[in-house]
Amino acid sequence: MDAAQQAAFRGANPGVPVSEADLLALCAGLVCALALAWCAWVVFHAYKNWGGGASPPGEAAGHALRAVFLTVVLLAVVTW
Repeated sequence: MDAAQQAAFRGANPGVPVSEADLLALCAGLVCALALAWCAWVVFHAYKNWGGGASPPGEAAGHALRAVFLTVVLLAVVTW
């Protein structure tokens, strides 16, 4: 953010001890937590479906690898 945007942020939130960097870190942390929870959910359900015979091993592994890859890419973008 440039100086004008930072001044506008502080002017819109008078008396709040949260800076724009703190808010950005909070949002990035929430996105990371949700991405990791989603990845764990996909991997768990892929394993459950594979164990129950609902999907072949290749399909379950494909779902799990795709979820892990997308999570890694999202975390790289968010933390950049």
